[in-house]
Amino acid sequence: MRGHRDLSTVTVLALVCALAAPLLPIEALSLLFALPLAFFLPGYALTAAAFARRPIERPQLLLLSLGLSLCVLALGALLLNYVPGGIGPVSWTLLLALVVLNGCRVAALRRPKARPAAPLTRPRLRPTAAAAALLIAALLCATAALALTFTTTSAKHANGYSALWLLPPTPKDRAEGGARIGVNSEEQKSVNYRLQVRVADFRGEFARNFRLEPGETRVLKLGASKAASARPVAVTALLFRRNKDGNVYRRVSGWLAEPKPSR
Repeated sequence: MRGHRDLSTVTVLALVCALAAPLLPIEALSLLFALPLAFFLPGYALTAAAFARRPIERPQLLLLSLGLSLCVLALGALLLNYVPGGIGPVSWTLLLALVVLNGCRVAALRRPKARPAAPLTRPRLRPTAAAAALLIAALLCATAALALTFTTTSAKHANGYSALWLLPPTPKDRAEGGARIGVNSEEQKSVNYRLQVRVADFRGEFARNFRLEPGETRVLKLGASKAASARPVAVTALLFRRNKDGNVYRRVSGWLAEPKPSR
């Protein structure tokens, strides 16, 4: 960015913020470096590239810098959602730094060579009423977006689910044969379950009633000694939600492994 002091300053600030924001152990300091990288520098670089041949007033420059930075954040979230690694601090800083560097590079190439460098001086703001209203609205939107980032919200209308699985024994207890039956609840609230297990060649069935909180898992170990025969036998597990209509909610079938003979 030689010959363009403002672009050189923005580039250096972007690199410093991109390095400091994800590495600083203190959250307040990390946020201090992340704010300009997220809400000002990308928009300034894009504005400088778009208006390289036609300078604009400082109030319009500040408004466009903030507005385009918010656009970069919105579109960047969609982009990072489909790249390996997903959305994270490192991917965000890399994306924003690349936007700033490329925007400043395009601005430097498009600016007339005879144009003197525009230093980053303290602007004398004399915005119109409409510009002031837009600036206040943009600042409120940016503050609300930042606050929502750190706010946990409930998902009242989200649909939860329950998982039922049947797994072979682990190497630690393989000598005993048997299997493991697990239930995992990803429902939105506590749910009462009834688990019924049927084993071939075994009279009757046994059941377990339990209650799971959201994210909780219950694992039942089913030994091969439950079967009347030492050979592998079929096993079927049925899961019911006790507060529903009594129909089978989940079903899984498998085999009880034959125990290893003792030496």
